[in-house]
Amino acid sequence: MIAEILILIFVFMGVFLIFTASIGLFRLPDIYTRMSAVTKAVTFKIGLIMLSVSIYFNTLPVVLKAFTIIFLLLLTTPVSSHLLGKEAHARKLPLWKKTIIDELDEDEKKDKTKQEK
Repeated sequence: MIAEILILIFVFMGVFLIFTASIGLFRLPDIYTRMSAVTKAVTFKIGLIMLSVSIYFNTLPVVLKAFTIIFLLLLTTPVSSHLLGKEAHARKLPLWKKTIIDELDEDEKKDKTKQEK
């Protein structure tokens, strides 16, 4: 009984996170904030659903596979998100008009001045 309640809670939390990510995808102003919202939500959503799968099946192979998936997601999603953001910046995709600091642009300017010296 408690296992089923935990499974429902984790699945509904995952569904809620994907719902908020979809709202963020449409409502946030630029690609960088959209990407941030979606990647965080997807990582946690799949983690919660894998946790509920491991509770439901409750066998060692399934639990190991679920935690391996969670571990690999936590490893790969931030890296891929970073690379997508860096590529978007390299293609000069516009920032939100209220963006105050563009640290990547400042770093590129510093690198160019070092190379010129």
